[in-house]
Amino acid sequence: MYRTLYDILHDVSKSSMVDDGDLQAAGLLILTAVIHGLQINRAGIWIFTDDKEAIRCRMLIDGNDCVLDGGLELVRASYPDYFTALDNERAIVANNAQDYSSTLEFRDNYLIPFGITSMLDAPIRHRGNMLGIICCEHQGPEREWSSEEIAFASALADTYGRAISAAQRNNYEQQLTEINEQLEQKINERTDTLQNALRNLNHTQAKLIESEKLASLGRLVSGLAHEINTPLGVAVTSASHCANELKRVQQLYRADQLNEQEFAQFLESIDDGLGLINNNLNRAATLVQNFKLSGAIHTANEEEQFELRDCIELTLKSLQPLLKTNQVTYQLEADNTIQINSYPGAIAQIITNLITNSIHHAFANTREKNIRIQLNETAEQVEIHYADNGCGIADNIRQKIFEPFFTTARRTGGSGLGLSIVYNLVTQKLGGDIVIDEDQGGGAKFSLTLPKRN
Repeated sequence: MYRTLYDILHDVSKSSMVDDGDLQAAGLLILTAVIHGLQINRAGIWIFTDDKEAIRCRMLIDGNDCVLDGGLELVRASYPDYFTALDNERAIVANNAQDYSSTLEFRDNYLIPFGITSMLDAPIRHRGNMLGIICCEHQGPEREWSSEEIAFASALADTYGRAISAAQRNNYEQQLTEINEQLEQKINERTDTLQNALRNLNHTQAKLIESEKLASLGRLVSGLAHEINTPLGVAVTSASHCANELKRVQQLYRADQLNEQEFAQFLESIDDGLGLINNNLNRAATLVQNFKLSGAIHTANEEEQFELRDCIELTLKSLQPLLKTNQVTYQLEADNTIQINSYPGAIAQIITNLITNSIHHAFANTREKNIRIQLNETAEQVEIHYADNGCGIADNIRQKIFEPFFTTARRTGGSGLGLSIVYNLVTQKLGGDIVIDEDQGGGAKFSLTLPKRN
């Protein structure tokens, strides 16, 4: 008998069903082993409720029938002696179950109806706690359970505890898989949301840049209109004066009153007038030409090879009306010609925004307003050093000035986009870097580093 029980226990212990995580399959295997080893017809797995005030039958084999969660339940209040014995967490060995003190309580409504004469309840333990029992029920003549049979039932109960661990582990793995899938789904959803937000941000940024370009061109047009009015006005006045002089001389000629002195005076007046017309029309033509070139630079979106100083100088000329109106002088310094393969429109926009920023923020209390731009180059990159002699940038806002919509001049119409656009153009469009110099005592100072891409 002992060898047979050992062999059955060994086979159960080696079975993969114990550790597969399928608790029903493991329970069926263990109860079948109990019935086969102890030569009984009825055995069940009973599990405590969470409050341990009742114990329920989770699986029962009765002959050829196997019932899962059949509704059998024993309540502590109805069977206090039996539950007291269970609380000791030891096997209940009832050779004569109908007279045994711990099982006597359910003789009439359970033992006798099912013909149970002997019981062996082996505790199921899991992680040090007793979760329930494997109930071995003998029908027929009273039976005395041997120590080998008690050890056999207890070992199978421990094996069921192992199966519970496997089931929990399998459940945890399944939950972890589901959590990972949900997490991955959330990550994908958030990634899609962030990508959409990034696309919208890039689209908005592109619109803002285009809007700022148009605003810059609008300022150029306004400045050009103001600047060109003067030479055109002088030319129109001179042309009108020449026309009046010609009309006067024609009248004298028809009246035969034109003398040599009048004619000489007429020629001198016409010469002066035509000179004024010619000079002022040339000046207006130069302004228009510079504006056309500057407009072409501002709207250029293609990467091309160009000379950096010429690009910046032309931008400064286009800003001359704005600089003149605000009484700002500038110096552009470059040791040599600097060829760069980049985007001239972006560079023109950067210079325009920096100068506009200085005019709006730096010179409130400065009499002699000056802007200095210095160009340097190395083998692979170009440095643009921009400085004004205004009030500088306060330490408490230095970390914020490149943020979109941050401005200290909201009340006077500042949008907070000028330096943000500069930063994005430098770092994204041109692939460079821009930093604020530590020394802001003599005014705002920016250092731009751009790749030459030759």
